[in-house]
Amino acid sequence: MIKLTLAAALAASSVAAVADIKPFEAVEYRKGIFKAVKWQFGPMGDMVKGKIDYDATEFSRRATNLAALSKMPLEGFRPGTYASATSALPSIEDDWQTFADTMSQFQDNTAALEQAAASGNMDEIKPAFIKVARTCKSCHDKFKD
Repeated sequence: MIKLTLAAALAASSVAAVADIKPFEAVEYRKGIFKAVKWQFGPMGDMVKGKIDYDATEFSRRATNLAALSKMPLEGFRPGTYASATSALPSIEDDWQTFADTMSQFQDNTAALEQAAASGNMDEIKPAFIKVARTCKSCHDKFKD
């Protein structure tokens, strides 16, 4: 009985905590995630383009980080968080399903990149990397100022 009561109290407090998130906090949350995405993705792009030497271990580590990060930003896109201090467009709210589907595609493509990176074979990595980049671009083109 004590465990059940404790579990219910924890669940209620976590729901309340999520409900109390201010719009600027949601914006800062997703901006932070996307900065981390860029931090991981940029060096991988440089390796794919041959701008820096390919390091299979480093690339794989970054691909794993990117796949984990891909699951995080969607919860930061909340109604009323597009007014200022963000380049996310209000059209996200108007076309939520397309936006959510694109984010899901981002997750799928980063998972595929993570698998390709584990192979260490650039012939597998490059097309997977390009797929992720195209997914990012498609979302930016439609939903980012």
